[in-house]
Amino acid sequence: MLDVSLRDRLIAYALLPLSPSRIRLLLQTFDPLASLCSASESMLRELLSIDAAAPLDPWRNDELRKQVDALRGSAVTLADDDYPPLLRQIVDPPLAMFYRGDLSLAQTPSVAMVGSRRASAYAISAATHLARELVSAGITVVSGLARGVDAASHQAALDASGHTIAVLGTGIDIVYPRSHRRLFDKIEERGLILTEFPPGTPPLKFNFPVRNRIISGLTLGTVIVEATGRSGSLITARMAAEQNREVFAVPGPIFSPGSEGTHRLIQYGAKLVHETDDILDELPGDLRVPKAAAPQPDPLLREVLRAFRRDEGTHIDNAAESLGRSVAAISEPILQLELGGWLKALPGGRYVRVR
Repeated sequence: MLDVSLRDRLIAYALLPLSPSRIRLLLQTFDPLASLCSASESMLRELLSIDAAAPLDPWRNDELRKQVDALRGSAVTLADDDYPPLLRQIVDPPLAMFYRGDLSLAQTPSVAMVGSRRASAYAISAATHLARELVSAGITVVSGLARGVDAASHQAALDASGHTIAVLGTGIDIVYPRSHRRLFDKIEERGLILTEFPPGTPPLKFNFPVRNRIISGLTLGTVIVEATGRSGSLITARMAAEQNREVFAVPGPIFSPGSEGTHRLIQYGAKLVHETDDILDELPGDLRVPKAAAPQPDPLLREVLRAFRRDEGTHIDNAAESLGRSVAAISEPILQLELGGWLKALPGGRYVRVR
């Protein structure tokens, strides 16, 4: 049986604004963690730099007790056996995390995929291709639900009937960006959503670098698909390296600003990713992308498919012109190619080839 009082304390402390450095200090001070239950409140306040007005004991504060009661069934703590094992190994694991979906996915082999929010068509295509093949090899794809590469990675994993985990920089009840409501709901239904931030926490800028250590900490390795020289994705890569996890980078065109960060990572020792097996080679187990031949589109669909590129989006008008056909004549084949996973729609009537 778990020590319920310890579990409740960890949930209560997870509701406090504790930085990763304070969490690290607490875990270094209380080993075994159960000794936390016998610590004096004055010692804890001094250790955690918590104001005297902030509640620490859920048994002495009715409001805090109500919050703990409400969250107990949707939280996983360091006192629980089902706490993500890889995350437990980092120096500053969250005392508790709040979740929706299938918590058992946090026990599966996983890889993080992150990159530019303003992703190029090439980055969307690369992220979609890699995520699709990773889940076919039994890997769970982890990302941050952001626009661009994150969203493409989540969606590709779901489209391939695989597993994905979204790690939020907000409370579990906040969808950010709001436009990802449908994706959020799909992940909750078929994957896992995790956050260390208390319910109601808005998308504050400084929460996201804190969140990034969870993305890298949950996984065997982190793939950076596209990043400028100042991208937040580079923070995730640095944290992965500090956590002794693998770091991978997808190269891009040398004239693209989004290639600067990934190319620098490769120069500093990240493994260049040309194909999905480049990632799988560095992971434990003999994981490989299944080599069964993918069904090919019929001749008309193949002809339409050739009008689209992997490295940039093509407008449907330009595709029709290059094929010598009307837009109406290629609209149905394009829809079939999109449903079959060969094309991905981009904003503004553009499509990019992903297979």
